[in-house]
Amino acid sequence: MKSIQSRLTTFIILGTAVLLLAAGLIIDRRLSSQLEGEFHKNLLAKAMTLVTLSEHDAGEIEFDLDEELMPEFKRRHQPEYFQLWLADGEVLRKSTSLGNADLRRLNVGLDEPVFTDLNLPGNRSGQAVSFMFIPQTDPDEEDEQDVSGREEERGELVADNASENTIRVQISLAQGREDLDELLLTMRTTLLATFLILMIALAALARYSVSRGLVPLKNMTREVAELDASRLHMRLAGTETEELTPITQQLNGLLDRLEQAFQREKRFSGNVAHELRTPISELRAIAEVGKGWPEERDMVESFFGDLVGLADDMERTVVNLLMLARLDAGTQEVKQEPFDLTELVDGIWKRFGAEVTQREISLDNRLKPGLMVQSDKDKLKLILINVLYNAVSYSPTNSEIVIEANEIESELEIAVSNKAVNLSESDLPMMFERFWRKDQVRAEGNHAGLGLSLVKALAEILNLRIKALLDAGHRFTLSLSGLAPA
Repeated sequence: MKSIQSRLTTFIILGTAVLLLAAGLIIDRRLSSQLEGEFHKNLLAKAMTLVTLSEHDAGEIEFDLDEELMPEFKRRHQPEYFQLWLADGEVLRKSTSLGNADLRRLNVGLDEPVFTDLNLPGNRSGQAVSFMFIPQTDPDEEDEQDVSGREEERGELVADNASENTIRVQISLAQGREDLDELLLTMRTTLLATFLILMIALAALARYSVSRGLVPLKNMTREVAELDASRLHMRLAGTETEELTPITQQLNGLLDRLEQAFQREKRFSGNVAHELRTPISELRAIAEVGKGWPEERDMVESFFGDLVGLADDMERTVVNLLMLARLDAGTQEVKQEPFDLTELVDGIWKRFGAEVTQREISLDNRLKPGLMVQSDKDKLKLILINVLYNAVSYSPTNSEIVIEANEIESELEIAVSNKAVNLSESDLPMMFERFWRKDQVRAEGNHAGLGLSLVKALAEILNLRIKALLDAGHRFTLSLSGLAPA
């Protein structure tokens, strides 16, 4: 598995190598072109020098070249070559260096130099320039021309002579490319050596720079490696690195959620143990009393009623825990159907008949008759059972519970309110935690503290929004919004 450092270093080196290579090719192309151009310019200049040595005298072409003064045309080592032809292809003159060989004669125009690559004698690589020219006229012959003719425009005279009365000569001058090729080789070798040196230096610099740049990430990795279940209270130190700041914030937020989850898990385990220990202790006590006085038939029979009540409490706790587990696992299906919400609430309230009658608690059902809604009837029924049970449990004697519905932007909001003397604003954020209860209610032993957590989980599945409020008069309101009317 490759590290970030090695990947970044590789990408930087490869990317820079491509750029340097492209720059080197461009430089090579430009310099090669300039050197070739200078070579051609010098070759043409030398050919023009040879042209000045030719004369047109009395119908003949004279070429006045002393090779002693230009030894490059007769030396043995890397000589240069020239050859002149008349327009009909007759060889006028060629350099001694050619011996019995000839330069290749090209089809060229007047004063139109053509550069070609060719193999010179001795299997040398070379270049030649060829063009056609008109030899200059001997001054003595020019003085003998008619005076009237010289009074005409020079442009017309030259044009007529060039087209009709002049003799044309073709010249070809060839030189070896040894010096040029050596210079190009030196240039390319220098470029390649520079490229290699730069790449080596860049590789070291890139590795060092990337390593230094990843120091904050390495520090973060070390801090994360030190975290475990017993150190969830620790947080990652802040960093000035812009790219790592969001990661640090997200990880610290994750640690916050993990710490809260672990705390909830601990509380859950303790609460489950408490909820099961209490009825088990009561069962044990009842069993021991019954075992000690088996002859007290009436007392033993009354114990069976207590046992049924304890079994009901334990069953309710286990059923709620199983329901929460299924909701957490996402295995509960939602079956949408239309039903009468008012009728559903009336049916649920009848289940609390004995308790509310004894404590003189009444229900003010303000839902209009025949209020039809679209939802999962069984799950919404379970929500309302727990909400009303919670309201009954917290309401003082001789009080009233109110349930009403309001339509807000084509949605229904159901609100259940009751008097809650013992609640405070600080209790509201914790009300939906599993097994949370006020101490007074816990002491009664008939409330497991799972009702509102189950309500919240069911509301999320039904896409309902739940909200708890406590007004100044200590009236607690639990509202469910997002219910669709049928």
